[in-house]
Amino acid sequence: MKRFHYIAKDTGDKKQEGFLEADNKEAVLETLRKKSLTPISVKEDRDDVLSKLKDFSIVSSSEKVMFSKELATLISAGIPIAQSMHILEEQVESKTMKKTVTEIASDIEGGFSLSSAMEKHRRIFGPLYVSMLKAGEVSGTMDQTLEKMADEIEKDHELVAKIRGALAYPSVIMIAMVAIVIYMVTSIIPQIASVFTEMGGDLPWSTKFLMSLSEAFRSYGLVIIIGIVAFVVGFKRLLKLNKKARYIWHSILIKIPILGKTARKINVARFTRTLGSLLASGVTIIESLQITADTITNEVFKKEILDAAKKVEDGSSVAEPLKKSKIFPKMVPHMIAVGEETGSLDKTLLKVTEFYDKEIDNTLKNLSSILEPIIMIIIGLGTGFIVISVITPIYQMSTLF
Repeated sequence: MKRFHYIAKDTGDKKQEGFLEADNKEAVLETLRKKSLTPISVKEDRDDVLSKLKDFSIVSSSEKVMFSKELATLISAGIPIAQSMHILEEQVESKTMKKTVTEIASDIEGGFSLSSAMEKHRRIFGPLYVSMLKAGEVSGTMDQTLEKMADEIEKDHELVAKIRGALAYPSVIMIAMVAIVIYMVTSIIPQIASVFTEMGGDLPWSTKFLMSLSEAFRSYGLVIIIGIVAFVVGFKRLLKLNKKARYIWHSILIKIPILGKTARKINVARFTRTLGSLLASGVTIIESLQITADTITNEVFKKEILDAAKKVEDGSSVAEPLKKSKIFPKMVPHMIAVGEETGSLDKTLLKVTEFYDKEIDNTLKNLSSILEPIIMIIIGLGTGFIVISVITPIYQMSTLF
């Protein structure tokens, strides 16, 4: 998929500008026509060094939350959007956000709508934010939409914080264990190995393996570390550039015991929350599904949602393709079917989100206690292997005297 920058006019002769991802220029033109936009210019976005550096310019969730809430307050007070942006320009702290707000204010003064101006900064705000703003502009509920987006960003930030918190303790233990093993292999085992070599005799395979590992680390330690770092960086690069490799990796991740089940719940919660919020804001069902797929990072879930969007476009209900899915829990399509029948799909999706939020919260609270015995078993097995490898040859030699 390539990224294209477009400038177009809507039915009201208002200029709009933004970015679209598509296979080619013709697909972009087709998408713009479907949105009732008249293309003026469509060019492939060839990222230069400066635009790539923007990916490393981090705007924190708290900054985006404060920006959204303050902008909502200013708009509800009747202050024009361009003036509101200039007021916020004085208040934001980070250089990246200040520059972004300045550019948005300039675009608005140049005739762009707020959503069109923000679409130029999708790396910061994301497709969900821009799409909900578009819906808010159409419905005249911009202030409410911004408040809702602030809540969504906060919820997403809380979820990420909970995941990091749950994995912090197991990660520290594992890092400490690896550090201790490397220290023993490089410092203690060589001293013991020299004694075994002097005494002679046939050593057990476990002792030979430990001695070979020790020798490898002492002789090629730097090469091994560089190799591991190169592999991790290369693997990440592969996942970033190759969609097929990313799909395979994500399909493996959601099948891992304990962690895979948690990952599924998190993706389902994000799907229902995003889709429910978009529908509640007045975005069409097909566009909502496409935007939701764009906000989901897991390629397996993304594919299922995009497939569902295509089938909905062909006349199917949302629930029907999801019922055949192997990754969505059975409850989700059934609840969606009820929502479609009653005409309250957005409310039903948000209720499902509440259920999964509680499930995720409980799972993450218990994750450390679930992983702790597994880590203890791994540490026990590793320690036991080292102890047996050292004691067995000593015992064998002592029986000879």
